[in-house]
Amino acid sequence: MFLLQMSGVPGAGKSTVAGYVVKRYGAVAVDYDVIKSAVLDAGFDLGDSAKAAYEVMYAMARHLLAQGRDVVMDSPCAWQRIIDEGTAIAAEYGATYRYVECRVHDLKQLNERLERRPRLRTHRPSLNQPPADAGSEPVDGEALFRQWIDQVHRPADNYLQLDMDRPLADVLPEVDDYLKQAG
Repeated sequence: MFLLQMSGVPGAGKSTVAGYVVKRYGAVAVDYDVIKSAVLDAGFDLGDSAKAAYEVMYAMARHLLAQGRDVVMDSPCAWQRIIDEGTAIAAEYGATYRYVECRVHDLKQLNERLERRPRLRTHRPSLNQPPADAGSEPVDGEALFRQWIDQVHRPADNYLQLDMDRPLADVLPEVDDYLKQAG
């Protein structure tokens, strides 16, 4: 049994890789954006919605692991606490903790992904446009995303970093090899 923590900036391919793992391994994805969008729809403000969404994500991961299911936590993983919670939850249920970071260097490609994807309430429409609940002021998206990319938190060891500028068919075998180590 494994708990896979996805990581990366918006549009990097986390949900795409998570979807592959769900289909290939029968894992269950717990998607932070789906949860946070629902929490916002329930009337929580932006700041409280983030905290509530992570707490629901952790509770769902525990619930699914208790049922003997492999779990994918699909979130940006922008804080060390997310790694700490994920490793603790995995240990609590005897699951192997895995961490996959999706990295994109080509910001033009990243922006195209953001513009094309089906959009949840919490998704950015583009590099320079924040999600609707964050206001309508355009931002220097390139600088913001470069900062996010440089400030990613990772476990001390045993993680997989995927170059998502490459075709998906080239990176998915790396995911398979990495998850087989969890066996």
